[in-house]
Amino acid sequence: MNRPSEHSDGSGGPGEGQVFLGSGTEAPLLPRPDQLTHIYQLSDPALSELGLDRLLNELLTRVREVLSVDTVAILLVDHETRELVARAAKGIEEEVEAGVRIPLGKGFAGRIAVERKPIYIADVDHADVLNPILREKGIQSLLGVPMIVESEIVGVLHVGSLRPRVFTNEDAAVLQLAAVQAGPAIERARLFEALEREHRDAVALQRSLLPERLPEVFGVRVAARYFPARDEVGGDWYDVIELQNGLIGIAIGDVVGHGVRAAALMGQLRTALRAYALEGYEPARALERLNLLLGSIRGRGMATVAYGIFDPETGVLRLASAGHPPPLVVSDAGDARFIETSGDTPLGVIDYATFHQTEAMLEGGDTLLLYTDGLVEVRGESLDAGLGRLLETSQSAPSAEDLCRQISDGMVPRGGGSDDIAFVAVQQAPASRTLHLHLPADPSVLARMRHALRRWLHAQGLAEDEIGEITLACGEACANAIEHAYAPRLASFELEAGESADLLTVAVRDMGKWRAPRGRNRGRGITIMEALMDDVQVNPSPNGTEVLMRRKLGSKR
Repeated sequence: MNRPSEHSDGSGGPGEGQVFLGSGTEAPLLPRPDQLTHIYQLSDPALSELGLDRLLNELLTRVREVLSVDTVAILLVDHETRELVARAAKGIEEEVEAGVRIPLGKGFAGRIAVERKPIYIADVDHADVLNPILREKGIQSLLGVPMIVESEIVGVLHVGSLRPRVFTNEDAAVLQLAAVQAGPAIERARLFEALEREHRDAVALQRSLLPERLPEVFGVRVAARYFPARDEVGGDWYDVIELQNGLIGIAIGDVVGHGVRAAALMGQLRTALRAYALEGYEPARALERLNLLLGSIRGRGMATVAYGIFDPETGVLRLASAGHPPPLVVSDAGDARFIETSGDTPLGVIDYATFHQTEAMLEGGDTLLLYTDGLVEVRGESLDAGLGRLLETSQSAPSAEDLCRQISDGMVPRGGGSDDIAFVAVQQAPASRTLHLHLPADPSVLARMRHALRRWLHAQGLAEDEIGEITLACGEACANAIEHAYAPRLASFELEAGESADLLTVAVRDMGKWRAPRGRNRGRGITIMEALMDDVQVNPSPNGTEVLMRRKLGSKR
């Protein structure tokens, strides 16, 4: 059952490539009893528990000991490129370091993979061996066998000797038995590695689609958590969006399914909802548009979503839910309660679904929590039990961050649950008697300043017309600080406000030097401030300028 060498004309000789018994339909020769002792080591059940790298290292160490060879290597099939790739080696590790690749059907290893038969080469120097490292290292003789799992070729296991050696049919039988033991274990390890890699990729994809940071809004505290599933990531997500006029959008969603597809669909829905929110759609209308979008996506799925718009100035929350668990509110006193929603269907169930809006009030210190069902659903347990645990765990949380910490510690399983878990908390911070803002000297911050000031003035009980006039005067002072106090460079200014005995005092301070007004029809800010406030003082100093304004307040609301 001999074949010509890989380079010869069929006349035989020292470089002869030999196909052994047992490579076809014949029964393989059995190894000696002493060799069987080593082979049993290769069937150690503990090997299947190892990761791929440790498994290959242990297998090659044992094979090298069994056959007393100088080098042993495993090349695995890359089906995309139709090549064998050096994956692990003992004795000549350079094969792996150099990333040796052998085309299927070519050379010593390539022939073994295609012909699925053991091959022995007596003299490497006179044979068709494509791997130059073997010759460079002085390998004289080679023996290789295919690794086959469920009729599929998965790789080649070969050994080599630095001295000329005649590998026998017994040696081939031992190596083939080793490959029979190693093949399934390697394939299992590769499968687990691929699943773990897919899980890591899905988690990385999902995390990349979640907000990089939560917005910082005066008077509002925001916190969130995301925990991927233990086995397979899903499509949970959350978002907090700064909207026009000082409003805040809060969203949470859960795409039905797992894996990369669910994460990708989640990214599409989150991006679309953010766009609808920034366009100014009310929660119910935004969910209706999101439902239409989901219906147009190829391979459409299903998702539950809750979206709300919160007004920090008034404390009003407008919220719509598409089949999502009920929002939770923890009061400033520490009591927890659920907000009743209309119970509309999830997205993707009805093409032209209609969604309804719920309105609630968040008082100072109240915290709103939106969460996904992975937090409260436990297999074999009623949903009410999970919701009850959430109520109990959320009691007495003094802030949004504390609420997220209490829930993480009390309800999220170590190592992750069977489903993704995401939750986001938004707190209407208690109103303080004073306001202190430290802002960059950039015109883009003026809107943020106005919203923060209006919210603080509203919390002090001022009437709407007073709020408007004071905000306008402070806006002029801040705009002057930005425009006049600095040359074009990074800088900042601050605003402080306080109220005592119905007297409001506001100070705007910068750390630069004021300049004369530039251009015509400029420099009217002081005039506007003096018209709206009872007293305006400009106090320059070597360290900057302070604009001090006072106003006697009328009757409060």
